[in-house]
Amino acid sequence: MLNRRQLRIKVMEVIYAYDKSIEKNIDFQLNYFLTANKNFYRLYISVLSVLKSLASYTFELSSQNSKKFIIDQSDEFCLKFSKNLFLKKISKDEFLSNKINDLKIDIFHKHPEYLTSLWKKIESSKLFLNYCNKKEFNFENDKILILNLFKKVIATDDKLYEFYEDSEISWTNDLPLVNSLVLGTLKKVKKLSRKSTLDKKIYKNNLDADFGIKLIKEVIKNKNMLKEEIDMLTSNWDNDRIAQIDLILLQMCLSEFLFFDSIPVKVSINEYLELAKEYSSPKSNVFINGVMDAVSKKLIAEGRINKNQRGLQ
Repeated sequence: MLNRRQLRIKVMEVIYAYDKSIEKNIDFQLNYFLTANKNFYRLYISVLSVLKSLASYTFELSSQNSKKFIIDQSDEFCLKFSKNLFLKKISKDEFLSNKINDLKIDIFHKHPEYLTSLWKKIESSKLFLNYCNKKEFNFENDKILILNLFKKVIATDDKLYEFYEDSEISWTNDLPLVNSLVLGTLKKVKKLSRKSTLDKKIYKNNLDADFGIKLIKEVIKNKNMLKEEIDMLTSNWDNDRIAQIDLILLQMCLSEFLFFDSIPVKVSINEYLELAKEYSSPKSNVFINGVMDAVSKKLIAEGRINKNQRGLQ
């Protein structure tokens, strides 16, 4: 679920909040970090629940339509969608159903109008109209439809976005990544497989579970030392002109050099260069690359970077 890069992003957000806060309360920030990670997983299940809700909605609507004396094109479309084999498989995923219940996710119970609006968008989309004109319906064709509808209609729905925005403060930042994870989950679904493809844990393993917490603690605990190390190599720079995000990324990367013996130096540098490209100014990655390369060489020469076998790879 949450990989190291995503955890670094969340740590970056926590350190930024800590630096801006008046009361420097590390316990508060750690609790926020853990809560945000749980909410990330809750969002993942919430997005998947949209598909399950659509399956139930169109099945019930088709049942009601079957009682009509005259069936129109809209009713026929609804019937075809309700019979979608891929959607049925998703909606019957036992793990998904249990998680929806455990986490008390009920988007459309509270906001049924969102589901009605979403169905109208799906019904009028070219993707669905082209699908309805097909002569052959099978699992693979049904899967392609749902994948495309998710990318083009569901993931971009304004009303759902408003719901996510109002539900949790961190969800709007998490949504692009969660949508990518959901798409990856859907792509792995096989017709004959009984095994759920859903991510079942917030973290990949115990090491990842501890990684973010340790990184936050090391950066905050060693703020002064980290700043001094960076200042020595940026003496030609006005510190006030160094973007705060750049400084945080440098502190995090330096912490990985010094306190994470299983992470290779090059891996840390590459990871923070990618974060700089996404979250800081266009030239930040060049600045960070220069500073971190110089810092790593200095610390290695001083014998202060000690990596284990894995960290030397």
